[in-house]
Amino acid sequence: MTEATAPNSLLTFSQGLAKAVERVSPGVVAIDARPRVATSGIVWRDGVIVSTNHTVRRNEEITVSLGDGRQLPASLVGRDASTDLAVHAVIKGIATCR
Repeated sequence: MTEATAPNSLLTFSQGLAKAVERVSPGVVAIDARPRVATSGIVWRDGVIVSTNHTVRRNEEITVSLGDGRQLPASLVGRDASTDLAVHAVIKGIATCR
């Protein structure tokens, strides 16, 4: 890569990254599992959120915050400590990654 092509390559990379973020951001959520810590998750399917297992417990009050500002109650419906995945149920009608 020469000095002349470096800025162009960086611009191309930056534009590609911006497109990727725009595409997946509707499917990224914040999860508040009280009284413990906040974490993040992704919309796997309509009404189903996947997060890390080690950050939530079954008896906690779980709230999912969507990118559009809505906050939805969620319930922990499954977990697997060996893969560190937890599955949460929320109301249907939330965006997934396109």
